[in-house]
Amino acid sequence: MKRAQWFAPFFIKMEIITSTQNQYVKQVRSLREKKFRDKTGLFVVEGGNIFKDMPEGLSVEFILATETRMDEVQKLLVYTRAQVYYISESVMESLSDTVTPYGIIAVLKKPETQFSMPKGNALLLDGVSDPGNMGTIIRTAAARGFEDVYLLDCVDVYSPKVVRATLGGLFKVRLHVVDEAEALSLLDNLNSAVLDFGGEDLTKAQILTPVLIVTGSEAHGVRDTVLNHSKRVLTLPMMNNIESLNAAVATAVAMYQTKGV
Repeated sequence: MKRAQWFAPFFIKMEIITSTQNQYVKQVRSLREKKFRDKTGLFVVEGGNIFKDMPEGLSVEFILATETRMDEVQKLLVYTRAQVYYISESVMESLSDTVTPYGIIAVLKKPETQFSMPKGNALLLDGVSDPGNMGTIIRTAAARGFEDVYLLDCVDVYSPKVVRATLGGLFKVRLHVVDEAEALSLLDNLNSAVLDFGGEDLTKAQILTPVLIVTGSEAHGVRDTVLNHSKRVLTLPMMNNIESLNAAVATAVAMYQTKGV
């Protein structure tokens, strides 16, 4: 269902989508699920800084926005020629998984990356499953200049929760989904350091760059094969009977402990 809206002073007639059964609305909703992201090669980004953070060449399929964001969308169109469809506030609320929707949603094509060795400092994430941790790690990697992030059996980085948690950092790094053989190849050929128990004190260690820092899953750490192929093991010292820090915090400390960045 659509309703017409007239906008002064030019009296432009614009159709506002009010039905959750609209084809574009349904497509955005389907992209909440990984199987549809994998099938279509598309993902969803929500927020006002979408296009300012995007690299050149990233394809935007279409944009959904509310009427209240019309002026902002018009300014953003200098970054893309994608078609804009305006939707009602209630339809936007049905699509957003945030309490207060921003009012702009874009559907983007996933960037294609071929497996390759990193050009500088990099991360290998083994089984990181929490979307918040993943998003924070990616954002911190971008901030610290770790340009390549390798993902081994991790949460889908194009899920809405991860994308939102990166706060634009998703567009600042190269993401590589790898299998175990590729991960071991990285470890064997690079200056690799895994974060795990029983290693050198991370706060005192000299971590020379370029380096591949390895972080394991929140529940199980790194798998044995990854641990065995790493050049060294680093550990954060703990006090007050605290066993460990979460993956995002530990990885951030390690990245900022590196020398020569």
